[in-house]
Amino acid sequence: MPKESQKSKVKIQKSKTSKKTGVIATEITGKKGGKGLSLSTLTSYRPSKKGWIIIAVILVLTLLITQKGVFLAATVNNTPITNIELLSRLNQQYRTQMINQLVNEKLILGEAQKKGIIVSGKEVEEKIAQVEGNVGGSEALDNLLSQQGQTRSSLKDQIKVQLVIEKLYADQATVSAEEVDNFITENKDSLQATTSAEQTKEATEILKQQKLGKAFNEKFQELKSAAKIQIF
Repeated sequence: MPKESQKSKVKIQKSKTSKKTGVIATEITGKKGGKGLSLSTLTSYRPSKKGWIIIAVILVLTLLITQKGVFLAATVNNTPITNIELLSRLNQQYRTQMINQLVNEKLILGEAQKKGIIVSGKEVEEKIAQVEGNVGGSEALDNLLSQQGQTRSSLKDQIKVQLVIEKLYADQATVSAEEVDNFITENKDSLQATTSAEQTKEATEILKQQKLGKAFNEKFQELKSAAKIQIF
C-alpha cells in the first residue's frame, strides 16, 4: 500500500466553539502541527458598525434608483414629493370618509358571509361588461374612471359590494307587473327606452333599485347599530 505524501497530509483538529461568536471553528494543520487556515475566519466574519452603515446606504441607494415608485410619488423641478407626504395628506383630508366606507364594506361582506352569500368573479365581470356597454365601451369606461380618480380594481370592489347588497335584500326588492305599468304611465316621458319591452325592463330595474335602496338603508342601520366598531 503506497505511503501518503508528507506534503499533502493534513490533520484536522477537534472542532472548537468560539466563546465570542458561537461559531464552530475547525483548524487545519500540517503534519508537524503548524497552524494553517482556520475555518472560523470564513464563517465568523461580522461587519463592523461602520460596515453595516455602508451596506445600509448602498441598499437604500439601490432601492431609490431601481424602485423609485416605492418612495416617490412625483418630482417638481427635481424636488421630490414622497409617498409618505402623499399618504399623510390623503390621510388628513379623506381619513373619515375612507374609514366609514371600509367599515360599511366590512359589515356588508361580513353579513353576506354569515348568510352564505357569495359573489363570483364571473358575476363581477359580467356587471363590468354591462357598464362598458352603457358608457360606450371599454376605453370609454377607462377614461371615465381616470377622470373620477378610480381604477378598474376599485370599480370591481364597488361592484362586488353592490351585488352582495342585491343578493342580501333581493326578497325585499320584488316588483309586480302592476307597479311596472303604473311607473311607465307616470314616467313615460323620462324613460330612455322607446319600445314597450325595453320600457318594461327599464321600469322594472328602476323600481327594483328604489326598493333595494330603501331596504338597505333600513336594514343596514340596524346592522351598524348592533356592530362593535372602534375607530382609532
